[in-house]
Amino acid sequence: MPTPFTDDTVDIIGELNRIKCTKYKNDCESLCSVSRQVKRLGDGHAGYVNYCYDSSYVTYLPFPIALLLNSNAINVPSIYIVPEASEIAASTFKDDAIKRWQSALGCSLKAFDGARVVSINGQDAWSYIDNLAAHSGSFQARTTRQNGFFASYQGISYRFGDFAQLALPPQSDTIELGLIRHGTTKRETYKVPYLSQLGAADKNFTDAKSFWAKNCRPIGITNGSPKSPVVAASPSNSSKIGVQRLVGEDPYSRPARFQSDPISPQMEDGKWIAVSSLVNDGPQNDVALPPRLRPPPSVSGIGAMQWHMLDDRKTAALHLSSFSAETIGMFSSFFFWAALDGVNKVKARGATRLLIDLTNNGGGAICLAAWLHRILAGPQPGIGIQPGLDGSVRAQDLPRKIVSKIVANRTGIDPHDRLLYNPVSWKDTNGKRFSPTLNWLNPPVGVQVNGVFDRFSRRIGDSCLPFKWTAPSTRPFNFENIAIMTNGRCASSCSLFSITMATKYNVKTVVVGGRPGTVQQYCGVVGGQSSNFATMDSEVKTVGLKHDPLAPPDFLTNSFQGINWKLAWSIRDPNTFEEFKSHPARYTFQLLPSTVNKPMALWKDIAKRLW
Repeated sequence: MPTPFTDDTVDIIGELNRIKCTKYKNDCESLCSVSRQVKRLGDGHAGYVNYCYDSSYVTYLPFPIALLLNSNAINVPSIYIVPEASEIAASTFKDDAIKRWQSALGCSLKAFDGARVVSINGQDAWSYIDNLAAHSGSFQARTTRQNGFFASYQGISYRFGDFAQLALPPQSDTIELGLIRHGTTKRETYKVPYLSQLGAADKNFTDAKSFWAKNCRPIGITNGSPKSPVVAASPSNSSKIGVQRLVGEDPYSRPARFQSDPISPQMEDGKWIAVSSLVNDGPQNDVALPPRLRPPPSVSGIGAMQWHMLDDRKTAALHLSSFSAETIGMFSSFFFWAALDGVNKVKARGATRLLIDLTNNGGGAICLAAWLHRILAGPQPGIGIQPGLDGSVRAQDLPRKIVSKIVANRTGIDPHDRLLYNPVSWKDTNGKRFSPTLNWLNPPVGVQVNGVFDRFSRRIGDSCLPFKWTAPSTRPFNFENIAIMTNGRCASSCSLFSITMATKYNVKTVVVGGRPGTVQQYCGVVGGQSSNFATMDSEVKTVGLKHDPLAPPDFLTNSFQGINWKLAWSIRDPNTFEEFKSHPARYTFQLLPSTVNKPMALWKDIAKRLW
């Protein structure tokens, strides 16, 4: 892989073959081995979740950590237990858990608030975090993966970070921490027990057999289903799991467990709500940010989009924690309205500058990102044809067979035009809809990706226009007065938006936190459009190719597999994909004890530094 992503290289086929030949003590060990190798890809769109084990029990430590500036050495940030740790523990865990931790530690949890972490399991704290970051997944940059171990916020939810919250069991029952407690200079060592609780969505069990039966077998949405009743009835399309015919509400119209977007893309106003979002392997937003840490009521907003005014009366803050329609309010039209209303409200209050907080924004609906770009950019050349990025999908043999089947018998196979591989689902780069008879994967286009030859489709243009709402005729803010801030963990649709704004208009980019001496990326995985196994399996079954030698078998376990389906072409280098390009932030600022996990305090601090 190119710099700075060289550590993402993994022989995934070789690793899977190794796992097949390895004898494990139990099923969980084999799953953990698979999970680690998939995470090494550094691609959160291609995440794999086995609901039998991933977050069946969620494991916690009472000490979320953060990288903070040392008050005695202002330019030397260190790793600390967050100042609010005991408050978060008290609001999250039952009294029994608190008592067990305090008994093991010999004192109150509050005594550890703000303690400096000197070592973890006998290693330097940074060395320990760095070793874990090698296989923590989701993001290509190691620096961004490191940031994921620190506590942070997403909207008004509190994220413990991957150090203090684990989706899979740790290798030991305790962790050893070398600490210097706040107000002291003495180094102390403590063994802190991990405590686990059954996941909220898991079903109770009494033994291994009932655990497997209730939690591990595939469910109705694990694998795909034929979308055409004609094909669904065909014996050539049956599978080992069996055929599930869709009746009533489409079961794929809801998000899979832990995910933010529907399993299959849905339609609104005659258009696909295409998404690009990360695969999550554990519960999201299950802990609330304490009221004293939350920003005051917004001047406008709905769900994950909230508009605030800072007390300088010049700076507006757009707190945008997701582009997913589920977090906005089920329908993307609410988001379209909220974006327009928010701009109007803050402008009416005198805002001339805009700080956009995309902390932990894992993406969502592509058209929502394109719409926000259109509002903030104003009427730019070409934006009326493509407010996002052009893309292409891989044109391997199986997808080419799918397209050939659809083109040969579209009215019989896909009479309602619901398949992603149907040519009428897409437009060319000039905004013209593909013909129903266009075999758009033939001939495939040869592309070099990280030095490896691959085959892709012709270029796909916009799929969002026309917007339902009328975009403003003028630009609301000068570009030099727009800044995007993240903790580096902005991905998918969030990356599409931030890259467009930074590359085309040179808006300011800021990463808050990050290991000193490293380059921080203001966004992570880009993709272009994400999908998943169930959706692709539905396409395969609908066209009658389930028994083709290239078709994957059904899952035999309760699993979810993400797919990086479409890749966006680069703005600066149009002959290459935007994926695996470096996106260094223009500014990197460290957190303070007074700003960590306090959005309003942080926005004020960043605004003063930038303007």
